[in-house]
Amino acid sequence: KKAIIDPSLFKYKVQPIKKHLYEPVIVKASQLSRRKHLFSRDRLKLFLKQHCEPHDGVIKAKATSIEKYNLAEQNFSYFFPDEPPTFIFSPASRRRGRPPKRASASLEDNITAKQNTPGHKSKVSRERARFQKQKD
Repeated sequence: KKAIIDPSLFKYKVQPIKKHLYEPVIVKASQLSRRKHLFSRDRLKLFLKQHCEPHDGVIKAKATSIEKYNLAEQNFSYFFPDEPPTFIFSPASRRRGRPPKRASASLEDNITAKQNTPGHKSKVSRERARFQKQKD
């Protein structure tokens, strides 16, 4: 297995948007940065909706995006210098989320006992008693 390359050693060729006014420049990794709110969760979701689609439980790039950005001609090592990752397959879980927590039986009994004592009438029962008095 190859040793991981230190990201600070990379140099990038920056292509200008207006190519007729500027020339491409090679810069160090430390010279590149992104404005604070340029990349967000919402923008990532939008990107995935526009350029990806699910196929049999796997998210793949759309054919239009592959053609537009010439992705078929590229491979993993074109974008990343290290070895491709190996993912271990794990079957999808059938349960969604955790089951709700239940109070212990003794705690439930304690709450019920408090509600039934004369000094701890519920709000509803107090309102009902008040309306009964008003009717009479």
